[in-house]
Amino acid sequence: MSLVIHEQRKPKMQPFYWVLTFEMHVLGILLGLALTIGPLILLYFWANVWTWMSLAAIPAGIFMVIRLSKSLKGHIWNNTHLDEYLLYEDHIEYERWNPETKDSLKGSVRIGDVKEIYYGRYIFQFSYAYKNSKMTESLPMAELMPIMYLVAGEGQAERAVAVPFTDPMEANRWLEVIGRRGIPLYLTSVIIQDLGDESVASLLREDEDLERAEFDGNIERQFRPYLDRLVQENDEEDRELTEEELDQLEYEMKLLEYEEALQKRRSAFRGTGLLAWLVFPVQFAVGFWLTRQAELGNADPEKPLYPILLVALSAILFFFLVKWMRWLQIIMFSLVTFISFMFLDFSEIETDPSYQMSSMLLAIAMLSLPVAALFYLGIRYMRKGRDAKNLPPTPGPYQSLPETDNPGFESGDRLST
Repeated sequence: MSLVIHEQRKPKMQPFYWVLTFEMHVLGILLGLALTIGPLILLYFWANVWTWMSLAAIPAGIFMVIRLSKSLKGHIWNNTHLDEYLLYEDHIEYERWNPETKDSLKGSVRIGDVKEIYYGRYIFQFSYAYKNSKMTESLPMAELMPIMYLVAGEGQAERAVAVPFTDPMEANRWLEVIGRRGIPLYLTSVIIQDLGDESVASLLREDEDLERAEFDGNIERQFRPYLDRLVQENDEEDRELTEEELDQLEYEMKLLEYEEALQKRRSAFRGTGLLAWLVFPVQFAVGFWLTRQAELGNADPEKPLYPILLVALSAILFFFLVKWMRWLQIIMFSLVTFISFMFLDFSEIETDPSYQMSSMLLAIAMLSLPVAALFYLGIRYMRKGRDAKNLPPTPGPYQSLPETDNPGFESGDRLST
């Protein structure tokens, strides 16, 4: 049995990003458990109208636990089920995993059956999480990485085996073994999204910018000038555009602006804005004043009227001032309110009025999630016209636009476009 010459495996996430991903999911699950179990504990020890109202937070907690548990399970699966390619002297063995079906596809191809080799690029999503980087270093979300396609077989039995790389030097090592057999080698500008697609071979052959190459020990010495020429040719194209093409170009520019605005609206933190964040210092100042008034005997710490009014008015003001509304801001408001009220008073004497007032404020903050959700829904309905003005108008002549999270390449797109 021949020995493995080279191995190519999909990398694991860098420890820092893996630990960060794991911790954020666990913290979210713990918060969901607190929202699920906390109201039951409160109801057991302090049965009153407020603890009964806190039961409204249980569905939100269950939803968070289920969604985040599934997401964490998916991240663990993706980081432990890695695609693998093994190069032998006379054949290649591979195993690819399907994240949707959780099944693996194993196969092999004889190098003697390979008729054509194509060298190009593929999109490596979330590449920043797989690279060593400094804390302040800015890395792109996705990068174009080397890929090699081996087309083998004839007619109906023809297939293309894709071998993706994260290092051009690894591609050179594979070509040193396969390229010396005199198999035609081509440079391609086509981006393939689904590497298991049966039409990969035909998509590669239909590339208008296909170029024959000879491997000289470093394929990048030929591919980079090839790519530069494609970009230059695309930039130098100076023919006049037709009216239809100008309209299409204008539409695509407006579509890009529209999608960028939609992407910004998906961020709850970016959509909060400075004015809304200023609500919390004001809220803390009023809470501190109430605590001192209780200490001076000017306010009854056992009556929840003033704490309820403070949290309710703060929530209304917060949701009115945010730049655009996202449901995550409900949790943000309740969480920041609770944390800020923890610093109102450090007395450990339970009979101290300041201690009782700060405890009352903390209890109201803990129970504020379902009430804040109701304020959120009401204010969202009231200001939906204002939020719509923050977006550019939908480009015509189309009546609707897809809200896509991946406005990038599709299968068959070329690098020069």
